[in-house]
Amino acid sequence: MYKKKFSSLILLIPSFNELENFKRFLVKLNKNYNLLVVDDFSTDMTYKFLKINRIPFIRNKTNLGYENSLIKGLKFIKKQKKYKKILTMDADGQHNEKYIDKINKIYDRKKPDVIVGSRINKNRIIEKIISYFFYKKFKINDPLSGFKIYKTDSLFKLDLTKIKKLFLVDLLVQFLKAKRKVLSINIETRRRKDHPRVGSTIKVNLKMLKILLNIF
Repeated sequence: MYKKKFSSLILLIPSFNELENFKRFLVKLNKNYNLLVVDDFSTDMTYKFLKINRIPFIRNKTNLGYENSLIKGLKFIKKQKKYKKILTMDADGQHNEKYIDKINKIYDRKKPDVIVGSRINKNRIIEKIISYFFYKKFKINDPLSGFKIYKTDSLFKLDLTKIKKLFLVDLLVQFLKAKRKVLSINIETRRRKDHPRVGSTIKVNLKMLKILLNIF
């Protein structure tokens, strides 16, 4: 059933053990927007909270990881054939909800294929380095941002089977290489209160290095 705000838009949120963070804002989001949470086999009773609050979700049978959870959510939305726009955001509360309306209005005015919510403050130095080189090559800031809005017609023409574990930077590269219209807007983010769920510092930095290699 369509919600009152932006009926052609759905929010897609992958989540792994983020209950303590997203329970502060998810119920409110669900009242105002169409929403789909992909519970990546969380062990913190995420699925019970989602069930009790009647928040639409799908639950992975095993832990698939951030990228695979997003792709699974995208494919699920594709089958519904209802929405013209998909906005991805993180479950940790770093993304301010006020930017949902802002990015959607910019999308409706400028009609791009993707808008990237470029974080003013990055979490790691290597993220700043990646953003610098990505801008040098593609003129787009912050490819690592989880806050993006996609035009579904354009998105589902791309090959989602080629997506690797690179925080969907390679999906953005597909748009750019296909000469699609990609924009970025600056967004402010909040600091999360606990440790991130993306893995150890060593693993994350190795992943970031792979992303740098992928850009070149």
